[in-house]
Amino acid sequence: MSGKRPADTSGAPGGRRQFKQTKLTFFAASSTAHPKRQPAPAASETTRETPTTTTKKPADFEEEQQLDTPSNTAKLAEAENDPLEEEAPQEVPHATPPPTSPTTSTPTTTRIHITDRFGDLFTTTPTTPPTPTLLIHACNTIGSWGGGIALAFRARYPAAFKLYRAHCLQSTPDQLLGTALLIPPPPNGNGHYIGCLFTSRRYGRAVDSPEQILRATGPAMRDLMRGVVEEGVVFGEVRMCRINSGLFGVPWGRSKGVIEGLELGEGEVPGWVEGGVVRVVAYERE
Repeated sequence: MSGKRPADTSGAPGGRRQFKQTKLTFFAASSTAHPKRQPAPAASETTRETPTTTTKKPADFEEEQQLDTPSNTAKLAEAENDPLEEEAPQEVPHATPPPTSPTTSTPTTTRIHITDRFGDLFTTTPTTPPTPTLLIHACNTIGSWGGGIALAFRARYPAAFKLYRAHCLQSTPDQLLGTALLIPPPPNGNGHYIGCLFTSRRYGRAVDSPEQILRATGPAMRDLMRGVVEEGVVFGEVRMCRINSGLFGVPWGRSKGVIEGLELGEGEVPGWVEGGVVRVVAYERE
């Protein structure tokens, strides 16, 4: 027996071995039996294009049948047509505050109302218990009650005249113009407070013009109301003469219009005022 390998009788050209050819044949057979898989689509594409399939159980079909009624179908259609409808927020209950006693509302604006009467300014009606009365008149700033209604004040209230004159001597006419002085009665007096409105610097031929007097009348009345508030006295009656219409020569209607046009502010409304009105009676001698 020869040591040589027997010749390849497979009929392959060139006498090559069939090892590699057998491997190629196996690969080809594998490709034929198992076709090449296509790559799986991306997750986003699967979500968009392929709907999720849910296996329904028999019980689900029964429930679906019960829900598929004409009334439910109408409700679903209505809900689809109104997708923006939101559930109304539930109201949170609040604690009920304890009941309070009724209070009287205070008007936001307080004015002065003047009633005209004929009679004696100084004759007041006694009250029980006695209540003080406020008497108002216009004054010059140089300390003189020498004529007109001012002379009548000087005769009846000499103590008040002394306080008025001393007050004028402590200030200049320009400092006093448009201000007021509230003079309380003496301890044994009749309860009359005197309200002095400084509406003219001087009197006689040197009296201020009607326009100057009217410009000073409003601020003087405000200042008097502030004095009344600070004094804290509850007046039973507020009286005044027809200020500026005597020796100062200003028609009463113009002065009255200035006073009634005032809107009293904070610190100018006495606590005893009711209904937002300070009631004043203006007297004219018969």
